[in-house]
Amino acid sequence: MFMGLMDCYICLNMVYFGRCMTDKHHERVTFKGFVNQFMAITMDKFAFSANSIQIYPLSMAPAGIITPSPLFRAEYNFLLLITEGGGKQQIDNTLFDLHPNDILFIREGHLNAIHSIEANTDGYFIYMESRLLPQLFADSTLLHRFTFHPKHSVSGADLKWLVNCCKLLINQQNTSPHAEAIRVVLLRAIWLKLAEASAAARSRPDRPSEITMLFKERLYEHFSTTRNVAFYADSLAVSENYLNRCVNRATNKPPKQHINEMVIIHSKLLLQDRSKDIAQVAFALNFSDPSYFGRFFKQLTGQTPSEYRNTLRQDLSGYRHDF
Repeated sequence: MFMGLMDCYICLNMVYFGRCMTDKHHERVTFKGFVNQFMAITMDKFAFSANSIQIYPLSMAPAGIITPSPLFRAEYNFLLLITEGGGKQQIDNTLFDLHPNDILFIREGHLNAIHSIEANTDGYFIYMESRLLPQLFADSTLLHRFTFHPKHSVSGADLKWLVNCCKLLINQQNTSPHAEAIRVVLLRAIWLKLAEASAAARSRPDRPSEITMLFKERLYEHFSTTRNVAFYADSLAVSENYLNRCVNRATNKPPKQHINEMVIIHSKLLLQDRSKDIAQVAFALNFSDPSYFGRFFKQLTGQTPSEYRNTLRQDLSGYRHDF
């Protein structure tokens, strides 16, 4: 039954990526949406889990997921634990190289794309609903650190400990009266172990780092409505100069660059939907003048929106399969 669950997950991903460049609007992808919309075979062939915490082996991913994938916005949270192999995973504007002993967290609402998966990849994929995050992270600062510093590497001993917890989670994929409570406890133990094992997660952020994390959080909420650095400074009750110093120190990039990169990455996501014309993409990102949006996009990417869309269509031509 467990392998059937993973087969289900693989099929969902394959069909999703096969259709993403059609005229349908699929930039937001829920885990349940994978089940309901993108399965290659009927649901009754699988005992699919609808639990708030789900776990699947990564060993099926190399053969089941076509890479590279287009960008998509995950409307769910997931954790990748790599025991063998690895690959390249993009989160927003950052490309992460994944190797054995690496852990990667992708939080709901963030953009991601799978660039490559090594043939011998193994490990675990853990899905978790957002409503559980307050139970899993009693300290919201820890959640922010994992959100904006999503990749962590652990020792062999710590990886073995985490794998044992994953095996216990597998055994709790049932509907017994206390199953969800047990899954929450096990997953919370995984997060606490990661916090203990990772120096980056363990350290308390200083004031500039805290301001930077809060800025990034605000940016996710407001990038489509305002591109003004002063707005973000005001929302954090700091001066614009202080915000610039904090963000520069923490990321080696000024706030304006973060804002522009966020707008561009979401522009690329919207441009994948060919049912939208360029003007609609511009208006969705609060550009009053589509011509200005075109100049903004070309200045930062070297391509016009139409050129990018055409290039993307060629690059992802392998995804147009009739499943």
